Amino acid sequence: MAPTAFQSRPLPRIVSQHLRRRLKRAHTEEPFSACDPRLSVRRAAAIVEAAGLEVRVYRGALDLAGSEIDHIWVTAEDRVIDVAFPLFVPSFVDLLRRYVTGEVEAADLDAAATGAGLDRRVLGEFPAPLRYRGAPVWSDR
Repeated sequence: MAPTAFQSRPLPRIVSQHLRRRLKRAHTEEPFSACDPRLSVRRAAAIVEAAGLEVRVYRGALDLAGSEIDHIWVTAEDRVIDVAFPLFVPSFVDLLRRYVTGEVEAADLDAAATGAGLDRRVLGEFPAPLRYRGAPVWSDR
C-alpha cells in the first residue's frame, strides 16, 4: 500500500463538536502523552469508534519542516487526529525538532505537551508547513 500524504482539513461539522467534547473530557481526565503516542492512539481510536466513525491507525512520518519523526496517528473521515502532539504550540514544535536530534530528553517533551489543551492538538487541521505521510498499520489493512 502506497503512503498517503494527508491534507489539513477540518473535521466534518456534524461530528466535530461531539468528538471534540469526548476527546477533551479524556484529555482532562488523563492528558494525552507525547512520550507514549501508541497509548494516545489507542485512547483516541476508542473515542472515535465510540462516536460511530470509521477509524484507521497510520504509521509514518511527521515532517516538521526540516526534521522528520517516525510517528503514529489516527484518522477519522480521512482527517488526521493526533492528540499526542500539541502542534499548534510553536515552542513545542521547536522542542520536538530538538528531541529528534537528541538535544532534548523525553521527559522535557512530555512536560511541554502536558500543559497544552486539546485545542492545541491536531483534530483534522494541522499547522503549515507540517505534514503527515504514512500508511495504515498492518492490523488496519
